[in-house]
Amino acid sequence: MNYASEAHAPSPVLLSVFLLAGLVAVWAGVNWAFDVRGITTRRSERIRRKTADQWAALGRLDGSPTMFGSVGYLRFLGVLMAFAGLVMLLAAYVLWRLG
Repeated sequence: MNYASEAHAPSPVLLSVFLLAGLVAVWAGVNWAFDVRGITTRRSERIRRKTADQWAALGRLDGSPTMFGSVGYLRFLGVLMAFAGLVMLLAAYVLWRLG
């Protein structure tokens, strides 16, 4: 049997989902990675404040500093998010060209 003749083009909905998700991931990742408008510093401060409040509820003086709330970690996540967005954009392009 020849299955190549039965192949279908990728769905335009699938292509648009990959394209849109890739663009959003690149946009958000670049904003986090380069700290555009202080996004990561504000988020880091919110995480630190939330941890301090949780520890204060337990009777401790201050929350322990965690790596997950640091600005550097959030910037690293931004780089990973931007890279994942580029991979999704590449996948959308490959699906479009194969279709």
